[in-house]
Amino acid sequence: MNKKNAVRRMLAVAVVTIAAGGVQAHAAEAGTVSRFYLVEVAPAQDQAFQAGMKTWLKCLHEHADTRNLWAWSAETGDLGRYVFESDTKTWAGIDERNPAGKACSGDFNTGIMPHISKAMSWVAQDMPKLSHVDAKGGIPAYVFVANIKLKPGQGPAFEEALGKFAAAANKIKWDGYWFTQQVVAGGHGAPDYNMVWPNKSWAEIGQDPNPSAKAMMESAYGKAGAAANRKQYLDAIEHSWSSIYSYDKELSYIPAK
Repeated sequence: MNKKNAVRRMLAVAVVTIAAGGVQAHAAEAGTVSRFYLVEVAPAQDQAFQAGMKTWLKCLHEHADTRNLWAWSAETGDLGRYVFESDTKTWAGIDERNPAGKACSGDFNTGIMPHISKAMSWVAQDMPKLSHVDAKGGIPAYVFVANIKLKPGQGPAFEEALGKFAAAANKIKWDGYWFTQQVVAGGHGAPDYNMVWPNKSWAEIGQDPNPSAKAMMESAYGKAGAAANRKQYLDAIEHSWSSIYSYDKELSYIPAK
């Protein structure tokens, strides 16, 4: 996977325009649906929490659960946070109940729940036309996540600006990869969008794409257009924050092939 800390520059300076007729906000297709769970675990409870997770995951394997569950551990911000992504694929997939879930509920309730101090959940839809992804795929070692809260009524303007940037990045096969998710029903204070940059290492997080986002877009579409789209993007945002997470293989569940 690839890069990069373009998030800081893109949020601050570098989301720039392509010519009129680019991707419109209402045309941003919704893709795969995932359900996310964020849990907080006190330091004194972390060892017991991890042990409980491993027991529960063992039970899922024994009962041949069919759904992926990817685990991510916070590396920055408030530590002691884990994010789990359940691969539901579609909205209808959230309704599906796997027999393993019932069979392993006892392990979950006794081995995991007592060690969680806080939990929250949301649903996210991938937004392919607001993303620029690496076709090689794979699970990255780290993800740099920018959480974005928009001003009221600014969704169309934001999606239009980001869609134009994504269309340009895809056109030249830029090496600054990211994917965008729209957050649905995240609760009070939740972001409206998450932008996620996959990375192989901390060194890659600190490495800038080449060319830079700003240089790339200004070269392709001119400074005036770049400035206009940058302004539209930034004006749509109420506030944003970011975190880095590492992939936790031991706390993830990948069904047997």
